[in-house]
Amino acid sequence: MASRACCDLMADRRLCLTGTPVQNKLDDVFALIKFLRLEPLDDKNVWTEYIGSPVKFGQTLGVARLQTIMQCITLRRTKETKTPDGKKILSLPPRRDELRYLKFDSEEQEIYDKFFNESKAEFNDLSKKNEVMKNYVGILQKILRLRQICDHFELVQGKEPFADGDNPESSQSYEDIITAIARDGFNASRAAAIFAILRESATTQCVECGGELCTSSEINQADGMDNDTSSNKRGRRGKASASRGPTRASSPNVPRPVLTRCQHLFCIECYRNSICPGWPNVQPDIRRSCSVCQYALSPSDAYEIKSDAQTDVTQKKRVQKREKRQKGVSLENFHPSTKIKALLNDLVQFSRMNAYSSNHDPEIQLIDQTGAAAPEEGITKTVVL
Repeated sequence: MASRACCDLMADRRLCLTGTPVQNKLDDVFALIKFLRLEPLDDKNVWTEYIGSPVKFGQTLGVARLQTIMQCITLRRTKETKTPDGKKILSLPPRRDELRYLKFDSEEQEIYDKFFNESKAEFNDLSKKNEVMKNYVGILQKILRLRQICDHFELVQGKEPFADGDNPESSQSYEDIITAIARDGFNASRAAAIFAILRESATTQCVECGGELCTSSEINQADGMDNDTSSNKRGRRGKASASRGPTRASSPNVPRPVLTRCQHLFCIECYRNSICPGWPNVQPDIRRSCSVCQYALSPSDAYEIKSDAQTDVTQKKRVQKREKRQKGVSLENFHPSTKIKALLNDLVQFSRMNAYSSNHDPEIQLIDQTGAAAPEEGITKTVVL
């Protein structure tokens, strides 16, 4: 979501600053190109066809294309680069890494222990049965819950382990969905429920080509509203409209994710190419092996995640959450998390050193490593990652 928000920022000029264009995978470069609006490569399907797939399969043409693009759009500078008069173009202060351990308050600790103990017990049970990889989606979900508690425990409200819900598909836990599949079979709503878990865990990539398959009808609807508004307000600036409008409006090709009964996610092209040609228009008795786990799949063991089905599963849950939060929103009941309180405390200290801040305290002075007063270098700024 953060990447989407950055790409949708309205601007007349765009600039990316990065020390490592490719950190984990080639799509890291695509994220930069999408932000810069470099058509037509900012379309994921075009990027995959001309860059992503050739590089993945070791074709030199793909690497050559990528190198050509980077040479055209990149200004390469190092910390040692100097200006014509011999000065370094970049003068960074000394780096200091600080690892800080924070202690939960009693309420946070109780919630964390509950989730952790439930998750640990289930993981140990899966390990004994040698079924960890068969349930990796549920494990990812549990890790996500523990991370969310560290940010703020309200992020996991209504998501307690083994909690019962009114909606049989949207509010059930991952374990309940898997049990329902084993008992009653695989269907579109259960496939959409598992896809929602994958999307929440940010693991909605095709297992074959690595393409991003996250789709959301609510996001698309919001973009449509933004497009109408932006076109009216910025109609007089046609030259800059490509940079100032929402990104996803220029990418009409919507991914078509396919989820299998064995919980592996494919784009529809890869599913047809690697598992079942012509799906879903095939004979019902045909059997094909999953390219990931070799599970025997019938045509009915895979479902394309439709936006309507996804909305049925997620929209009701989001409406329920929104209603709950609106009822209890008040400053009196506000409970900042331990992590947020520690962060705000640091930010306030920096704000007091800033002469342009309303929190400025002239008696607070920066000192260097020797204890001497450090010269003021303008506005004190903070970047929160």
